[in-house]
Amino acid sequence: MTAKNTEQNKKREYFYLEDFTPGRVFKAGPLTVTAEEIKAYAALYDPQYFHLDEEAAKDSVFGRLVASGWHTAALSMRLFVSACPDVYGGMIGRTIENINWPRPVYPEDALSIEAEVKEVIPSKSKPHLGVVKMRNRTLNQHGEPVQIYDVVMFVPKKPASP
Repeated sequence: MTAKNTEQNKKREYFYLEDFTPGRVFKAGPLTVTAEEIKAYAALYDPQYFHLDEEAAKDSVFGRLVASGWHTAALSMRLFVSACPDVYGGMIGRTIENINWPRPVYPEDALSIEAEVKEVIPSKSKPHLGVVKMRNRTLNQHGEPVQIYDVVMFVPKKPASP
């Protein structure tokens, strides 16, 4: 058996509803954004000139090339998944609330995330589930927020011991 197979066969440690406590913060990053990634994302999903063309972007309100807010959201999701522990059954989102982008993301910005548990609510109608509410802040290399949003996700309770 190779080391890789041994790693794959280890019992995974999962988080359940009971493992999330208000005030706990999960962090990940940095993740550096390149001009090429900004343009590639924009070409597929948000083809506005200030996301696609450095020269044309000089005439925008930003004054230079910037990432799409939705690109920032996708990068934030990548960081969120990296920051949080493995949730049994996966991270199943219920909703995103209060999303905002207080400042743009520029090429070569290094993004990090801070995800703070705000509430843990056991379900009354589904006794095997609960809801975890988290405030996520995506920050640039200067510690300035580039995206802030609240995520609400379903998380299973720990199974009863036999």
